[in-house]
Amino acid sequence: MLIPTCIIKFMELSLAISCLTLHQYSYDLTDLPTLMLCSGTYVAYIIVLSGEIVGEMIFAPLDLVQDMYFGLLGATLFSTSGGLVLSARVRGAAYPRTGDHNAALLAGSLAVVNAFIMIFDLTLAYMDSEEFDDEASV
Repeated sequence: MLIPTCIIKFMELSLAISCLTLHQYSYDLTDLPTLMLCSGTYVAYIIVLSGEIVGEMIFAPLDLVQDMYFGLLGATLFSTSGGLVLSARVRGAAYPRTGDHNAALLAGSLAVVNAFIMIFDLTLAYMDSEEFDDEASV
């Protein structure tokens, strides 16, 4: 494989940690559903991605179905979290927002970037599995 999967997973993990750190400084107490969704997504995927990296390091990676499940779910959750944060901070509100505005914009942007990286990781994993399926069928 051209790009090792462990490096991509580590990049996803560092973006998730960055999102959680920025989320700590920027969370909006007036928007509880977005607060809970973002907090849950960031913490859960720090745990999931840490487990995937450890699994790859001890040569026990997830199979394709599990990797696709976590990847699709992660891309959906990160893009939703990033979109909700960005839309809440861009449009005006009748009440004042709490937290740092710039940190919220950066956290939302990093969440959307992480979603795109997860989709890229999924395409690489799928193409890699198709390559091995062709070799096994011959």
